[in-house]
Amino acid sequence: LIVIMGIAAYALLSMFRGTMPRSPTPSQLTQAAHCAQERMELILGRRLVLPYNSTALDPSGAATCPANAALSVTVTGANALVAWPVDAATGRYRLVTVTVTAGGTQLAELNAVIANY
Repeated sequence: LIVIMGIAAYALLSMFRGTMPRSPTPSQLTQAAHCAQERMELILGRRLVLPYNSTALDPSGAATCPANAALSVTVTGANALVAWPVDAATGRYRLVTVTVTAGGTQLAELNAVIANY
C-alpha cells in the first residue's frame, strides 16, 4: 500500500513540474493588482473634474506600471461612450474595466460603475 501511494504521489508531483514555471508568481499578481488599482484611481480621479460624457477619462499613454514593462494594461468603457448594459435605456451609468495581462495571461481585473446623476 505504501509503495502504491508513493508511486501515485510521484506521478502527481511530476505532473505539476511542467505547469509551475508558467504560473504567475505571487509578486507578479500583487504588482498587477497594484497597476490595475493605479489606473482605476486615475480614471476615477479624472471623473471628478471632467463631465460624464467625456471621452478622455483614461488618458492615452498614461504611465501606469513604469517599473514593469512586461505588464500590459487595457481599459474598456472609459473613453468610449458605451452604456452599461443594465441601464442602456437611460445611459446614466457606464461600466469601466481595467485588465492587466502579461504574456497573454490575465493577472488582474478591476471594474467600476461611473454614474451620471
